[in-house]
Amino acid sequence: MCHTWHRLHPASLIIGVIETAKGIIGLFFALLFIARRHLSVTTIALIFLSVLFVALCQPIVTWLTTRYQLGSGKLSFKSGLLFRKNRTISYGSIHAINSSQPIYLQPFGVVRLTVSAAGAADTDIRLDAVPAALQAELERLRAQSQSTVVASTIAAVGTSEPSAHADAAIDSPQHTDQSGAPAMEPALGNPSRTPLFRASVGDILLFAITDIGFLAAALVVYGFVQQVQDVLPRNLMHEAERSVATALTSGVFSAVLLVLACVALLMVVSIVTSLLRFYGFEVWRRGDDLVVVRGLLTRHTTTIPVSRIQTVTIRQSMLRRPFHLCSVGLGLSSSVANGNSEGSGASAAQILPVISTHRVHAVLHEILPEWGLSEVSIVFAGQRQRASSASSTIVAEHTEASAYTPRLHYTGRGLLRYYLTLPVVATLVTTLAVWLGSDAHAAVALRTWCAVPDLGWTWWLVSAPIALGWWWIMCRLLRARNEGFALFGAGDAFQCSARILVTGALRLTRYELITRRARVQSITRYTTLWREPRGIERVQMSLFVMNGINELRFMFLHRADAEALQRWVEQ
Repeated sequence: MCHTWHRLHPASLIIGVIETAKGIIGLFFALLFIARRHLSVTTIALIFLSVLFVALCQPIVTWLTTRYQLGSGKLSFKSGLLFRKNRTISYGSIHAINSSQPIYLQPFGVVRLTVSAAGAADTDIRLDAVPAALQAELERLRAQSQSTVVASTIAAVGTSEPSAHADAAIDSPQHTDQSGAPAMEPALGNPSRTPLFRASVGDILLFAITDIGFLAAALVVYGFVQQVQDVLPRNLMHEAERSVATALTSGVFSAVLLVLACVALLMVVSIVTSLLRFYGFEVWRRGDDLVVVRGLLTRHTTTIPVSRIQTVTIRQSMLRRPFHLCSVGLGLSSSVANGNSEGSGASAAQILPVISTHRVHAVLHEILPEWGLSEVSIVFAGQRQRASSASSTIVAEHTEASAYTPRLHYTGRGLLRYYLTLPVVATLVTTLAVWLGSDAHAAVALRTWCAVPDLGWTWWLVSAPIALGWWWIMCRLLRARNEGFALFGAGDAFQCSARILVTGALRLTRYELITRRARVQSITRYTTLWREPRGIERVQMSLFVMNGINELRFMFLHRADAEALQRWVEQ
């Protein structure tokens, strides 16, 4: 093992200059354009050189003071001139390795590397320009460290009680046979020759047009307009505003065309951003590692140890429901974002951006056979034939033979009034209050009779609380129909710990989440004084997940269901 300290590749200066320029270049040109008539050419040149010096100074200092070291059992990193930072991550604590290669780094054969440990993003080690082979070397060292831990654990535990240590062994990439010797899954011992999943351009287009996040493209367009309106001539901006106002007031047809044009623009922005994020999307297996490759101009490669996966989540948004499409993401106990990109972490943990609901469980079983996701598809197939209503039966039978298929128990069925009481009452009260303050004739007469001061806002403002209340009611209704769970035993063919399937809804998006008992950090039961006699409770089970759903919530359920979940967690 080499213990020398290595400096980053000089190409990291390019990254530093680009990131610094993002923060000041727009402001510089805006101010320059505004004050161009009051500045001489010499002054403009001096300002430009000063900005260039500031843009280069920090990257050069960072490059000169940053070092990294591959030590015996740990990766070390130090950086800083006045404020120095030293960070160390042991190889066995690595939860994910994420690399990205922007187009301007490809000629140099270097990548931006992010090594993530458990916890928030501030625990990561980010190396801006290092050889591409460093990622493979770190993966080898992590696997070697993990194998050493497993071997020492097996030697200490012995073979007398292998089942008692099932939960402790789930973090290891290997399984043990009856003799106690480590045995790799036959299908996973070697890297897959072909990708286990590849997203075509058509899949990415489906993702773009059915992603509810395409509305966020409106913020991108709005931000762009806000930046250019300070640079463009004022008369040109006034002309554009008059054109929009004319289109809105010319009639219904013109207004509809304008709205459709805006939607088409948002769709184009969504398609372009989706292609940049997911073009060439592939999922590979390399032993215990799941490798996700994606990106058009910037190629991202994320290595996720399967043993570090906390949850597997299948989501289906409102737009994808009519098309029977869904997406799959992984819940991790570490940040997988690379650099300063806010959306890179979510994209890296998304192993299936869009896929048919009829294929999702089969593909997941091929990618993650350790999680026994084929049983989940059997649960939903049986659920279409018969719904369960007794959670006590589930708890009693989930400890039987592994051939038993548990039933999905919906905890919110029959408790609809508890879900809808608050949003309905709040909507009615708010709507009535807004109407009483409006300029409606009946409201004005009532205020006059009650001697209430005149408010007199427009009566159609009552549509705002009605719309918000309707959205709130729909979200609660979706939760009431979808919240449920199914418990899987510990004696299945994969020798993994007991698992739980949880279904629910986040706003208008339905989800299915699979996790293991060992991943549940705690369980909390809530109730109120007026619900306790009726046996109605609320349950919250916390998870150590940094990039997705970090708790399992059941808004309302019977006490028997809450006790069943608590017994399962405490086993």
